[in-house]
Amino acid sequence: METKFANRVALVTGSGRGIGAAVAQRLGAEGATVAVADISAENAEQTAQFIRDAGSKAQSYRVDVSSAADVAQLVSAVEADHGLITLAVTAAGIIKTFNFVDLPADAWDRTMNVNLKGTFLVFQAVARRMIEAGSGGSIVGVASVAARGGRANAVDYAASKAGVISVVRSAALAFAKNSINVNAVCPGIVDTPMTRSIHEERARIAGITPEESFGKLASTIPLGRVQTPDDVADVVSFLLSAQGSYITGQALNACGGLEMD
Repeated sequence: METKFANRVALVTGSGRGIGAAVAQRLGAEGATVAVADISAENAEQTAQFIRDAGSKAQSYRVDVSSAADVAQLVSAVEADHGLITLAVTAAGIIKTFNFVDLPADAWDRTMNVNLKGTFLVFQAVARRMIEAGSGGSIVGVASVAARGGRANAVDYAASKAGVISVVRSAALAFAKNSINVNAVCPGIVDTPMTRSIHEERARIAGITPEESFGKLASTIPLGRVQTPDDVADVVSFLLSAQGSYITGQALNACGGLEMD
């Protein structure tokens, strides 16, 4: 086990599977005590058990990040169990496929509540305690390359992730004087259960197989391979680390070259 984050408490939301799980596992392997938080208590516990089996410390928590009360209770519980959170990653997110004209208003609201409001609530609750304790810290929000341009069949998702970048920039300005750096990572095409489910939906719409849908998009990656959750965890770990401590307010594309600005 590495000691990069020894004696640090890390909260990772949306860490029951996919990118969030990979980030939680990486931070545990690098010495942090990890609070694994997810809307699915079962998935959260599976990730936490994986971290414990690897010899690191982790505890699972169920949370609905769109609920201010849930988030406040989560932060208080983690601190009571393990001490002050000084590392936080917001990886909770949802996406559904709808053509622009077919997107229901309630689906828009749900996406914004989880992806954008959830990011804001976790940033606010964690930073409030860091400021009160005078501890400093580091926060990373998981955005997406979808934030960099339009998405005709995922307007709500693209808008929510563009909002995450905006919240990151505002938080970085608000918390800089408290030695809290805040950044975003923008993954591209990551092979996760969520991505696979997206292509099942898109394949039905296009009349092709999910494998064809996924492969068609993957063929656009300049580096020539699909991204893994561990690729994202590499970047998140760097941004949270001492080596990334002079970086704040940035949205780093980690996407194999899909976006270059």
